[in-house]
Amino acid sequence: MNTSSHFLKGFFIGLITPVISFYFYTHLVLKSEIEEGLTKMIHSHLLTQVIALNVLANILPIYVFNKRADDEALKDVLSASVLYALILSILYFTGNF
Repeated sequence: MNTSSHFLKGFFIGLITPVISFYFYTHLVLKSEIEEGLTKMIHSHLLTQVIALNVLANILPIYVFNKRADDEALKDVLSASVLYALILSILYFTGNF
């Protein structure tokens, strides 16, 4: 598999996994729709913390790629996690959420 395929596969999975876990969190824990859950989290100033916890869901694809010895895709999932961390840091320290 070429390098661009690894990048797309790993980076896309690294970006979409926290989104899926956020969806499950709002539906199963908050028992609300996405919009209502986002509004609740923004008003209670918990959005960045919840998103940060959802990024931990990337542990699953990291584990799978590590077991398959797919180092390029593993590296790209980690890159997506670092991108989330940078965005969350900016949001947290600017006081937007």
